[in-house]
Amino acid sequence: MTIYNFSFGSNMSSNRLLARLPQAKRIGTAILRGYELTFDMVSTDGSAKCSVRQTSQPDALVYGVVYELNEDEKAILDTIEGPRYDCVDVSVELLDGEQLTAHCYIANTVDAALLPFDWYLQHVHRGALEAGVPNDYSDSILARESCDDPDKTRAAREFAIHNNKNDQGTL
Repeated sequence: MTIYNFSFGSNMSSNRLLARLPQAKRIGTAILRGYELTFDMVSTDGSAKCSVRQTSQPDALVYGVVYELNEDEKAILDTIEGPRYDCVDVSVELLDGEQLTAHCYIANTVDAALLPFDWYLQHVHRGALEAGVPNDYSDSILARESCDDPDKTRAAREFAIHNNKNDQGTL
């Protein structure tokens, strides 16, 4: 059974997702219409992570990456994303126009006052660049307010994900 995942946050970065699910197959960049990207999911580390929210704004869209997963990988990702997200099916459009139904994780625990850690914004931004989204979209991610992670070991580990020799150097 083919399972598609629409990743719009840190998992847009193939370095980030493939570190978690090495057998996942990147299908391509896609658009989710009628939604906006938010950074308000309450994470267990005390920071904010990405989510999407439906909006009535006529031009609203979220860029993301579609990955093909197997059932075991889907179960792993469900565990990683955890109970603070609901896994829902959405209709997305690949950049070549193909329509797909994919699952994505939408936050069910939000707090607009929280900020994402700087390393998390880096994951999302790098993923957006890798996906080839328009510059104004990727720039808006990097322009978000963030904060330093008080856990310096975790921050160093997360920043290092993009500094390994497997990084494709396209960013």
